[in-house]
Parts: sequence; structure tokens; C-alpha cells
Amino acid sequence: MCHSVSYAHPGKEFPGYDGTCPARKTFLNPLTVAVMLLTALLCSPGTLRGAVHAGNQDIRQGLAKGNNDFALSLFRQLDRSGENLFFSPYSISSAMGMVFEGSRANTSAEVQNVMHFRFGREQLAEAFWNCNHDLMSRASASGQKLNIANALVLTGDTPGKPYTDRVRKYYDAEIFPGGLDKINAWVADKTMGRIPSILQQLDSNSMFVLLNAIWFKSSWESAFRRESTSDMPFSVSPKKQVTVKMMYQKHDFSMVEEKELKAIGLPYRGGELSMVIFLPRAKDGLARFEKSLTPQRLSDLLSRLDSQSAEEIELSFPKFTMTAGYDLVRPFRKMGMSEAFGEKADFTGMGFRPGEVWIGQIRHKAFVEVNEEGTEAAGATAVEFVTKALPYSKEFKADHPFLFLIRDNRQGTILFMGRVCDPTSR
Repeated sequence: MCHSVSYAHPGKEFPGYDGTCPARKTFLNPLTVAVMLLTALLCSPGTLRGAVHAGNQDIRQGLAKGNNDFALSLFRQLDRSGENLFFSPYSISSAMGMVFEGSRANTSAEVQNVMHFRFGREQLAEAFWNCNHDLMSRASASGQKLNIANALVLTGDTPGKPYTDRVRKYYDAEIFPGGLDKINAWVADKTMGRIPSILQQLDSNSMFVLLNAIWFKSSWESAFRRESTSDMPFSVSPKKQVTVKMMYQKHDFSMVEEKELKAIGLPYRGGELSMVIFLPRAKDGLARFEKSLTPQRLSDLLSRLDSQSAEEIELSFPKFTMTAGYDLVRPFRKMGMSEAFGEKADFTGMGFRPGEVWIGQIRHKAFVEVNEEGTEAAGATAVEFVTKALPYSKEFKADHPFLFLIRDNRQGTILFMGRVCDPTSR
């Protein structure tokens, strides 16, 4: 299916996205980290050159810095040594930006701290709006396919009009009533079927669900030739190897070399986005590198890579496909967000009284495929808000054989008595 859309902002018109829609493994390798960082860096300072207004660029750079800091924080929470890992920090940040929009008091402070949001609600909303439209506009202009979408699905009640107006205005959120089927269908549509569903169930007291979906597809600036791909060993540990489809090419790339690490940038067509790969020299060196990867260390490595001149390099890189899914409530609690998940939550910015609604679940799914032509990646995030259970209603349902009688209430005399086994029988 093909989409051609335009986006409106007060006093401005922007061209929208216009493009053609088209296993879990057992070891966390440098390639996995690289692809995770690709998504984290979709809105990085390096991709924001040429902004029309310096002020907007500063805001987007602040959003990018916070998003990247959050990416590393969540990476450490999700990490299970020896396992692949992939997620879209930008998708999660976008969904939580809409959560932050409606939060107040200490609930708001916790969300802001955990998400590394560097602005208040007004500036953050503007930052997301500017970043989303800039990314999609430049991706389209360079021949890439990038779609970022948000939604507010009404599963039980509607937040106040001031809140719905703002998420529609600044997050381009679609607002519609629906249940589980509509939620999953929306995610499948926005991710071109790569994430067929995001939620398995809704709470019986579900009020509404905030959704984000991001889909990216692009070819390499220098594609790999299929005939150069061959079976080769891949060391999952110093003592264990597996056979993978290893791609190969000789081309000019920017690379940074250190005593224990190599980093390389693989540009996508148009040069607006790239995949960054961090490869420890030691076969068992990834854990040490991850432990050393602070936000400042990451920023320094990327700055060095950006300033490095391209040189001819023989590149071998495996093909892979990966899907992943996460329940984010526990990681967020560990990172310092607790009030939002219970009756102390303050979402009065959504038009509800303190403690009337809170977050019931946060689910995230991601997909990535890397091959000779390029990369396709998708991420989706769902945040469900719930309320207190309604007062219990007692029930008496006579849908099976029963005994009955007719009595005089004053004297207690039974006047008639009977049993019904089949109401249709006379």
C-alpha cells in the first residue's frame, strides 16, 4: 500500500512522507548493538544539519542527546548476557512523550528523569514535532522510507479536550475508539506488517492506549553483491562457532581504530542516515566494551567517526533478521518511575483526578532485517492506561434447573412449590 500525506502546523506547511510501501539467536554480538544504536541515532545531532532555524536545531539536538542517554540506560536494564537485543528507543521516547504531556507533579518528574527529557512539556512537544517532520522529509528527499506515527485509542474513556488537542497537534496522533483488534491492526499497518501485533490483551478496566510506530527501510549507499556472500564461521565465544551468511565488499568507509575496538559507519542511500558498528578486537570483548560505554564515551566515538575521512576497507558483515518484544514496566520501575503505575499517579493533565487513571502496561516490539540491499527496521510501543475496577455487581442467572415456590410473606405459608428442569416443556 502506498501513502502520500502532508502535515500541518500552525502557520507552516511541511511535505510529508511519500514512498513505496513495500530468531531469536543465542548471542549478543556487536552487530546487534550497532543496529540498536542506528535506531537510537535516528534523530542524532549528526543528522540535523541544514535546519532552517538554529533554535529548532538546538532543541532537536537536546532531544537527541536525551534519547541517546535513555537508550543506553534502557539497554542496561534489558541486557541479558549472551543474548541478542534490539529495540527502538525513539519509539519508546515518542510514546512516553505523550505520557509526559498529561502527567503532573511528582509523576511528571519521574517520567522526565527516567526518559532523560531535557525540556518542559511545551518545548518537548515542539521538539518531537520538529524532529519527526524533519526526519521524514529528509528521508523522503534522499530516497529512503521512514514513517513515524502516533495514536490515541479510546478503549473506555476519553481524556480531556486540552490533552487530546495537544497530542493531535504536536504528535500528529490519530484518535479513534477501538479494542485489541484495532490497536494491533493499526500497528501492523504502520510497520508494513513487520510487527503484526503489539498487545495480547487489554485490562478489563482499560481507559485508553497511547501508540507509537516507526518503520524504516533503505538501501546501502554501497550495496553488497549477492555473489560475494558466502557461508563463514562466526565466533559466538572463543570456543564456539556458528555458520552465517557473511556479506563482503571493498569500499571507502569511515573507520575509527583503538587498541581494543574498531568502529565503522555504513551510510544509507543519500547519506542522511547510517549504521554504526562497534567491534571489539577480542572475540570475548563485547561485555567489557558495553561496560565502558557511557553517554560521553558514545558521543566521543561518534564525533570521531563523523570527522574521519573515508578510506578503502574490506568489510565482512553477516546477514541477519531479528525480532524482539519487551514488557517495560519492570525496567522503568528500576530506572526510577514508580508513581505512574499505581493510584498515586497524577495525570490531571489528561483531565482526570489524581489517582483516577494510571499506566497498566507498557509493551514494546521491534524488528530488523539486514541484507545485501540494505536494512528494514520497525518498532512499536503501546502504553495502556487503566482505572479502578467498577463496584462489583452481584448476579443471579437462572440458566439451569431450579426449584421455586410461592409463599405468603406475612404468615410464611408456602402456597405453591415446584422445580423447573426444562422451561420449554409444558
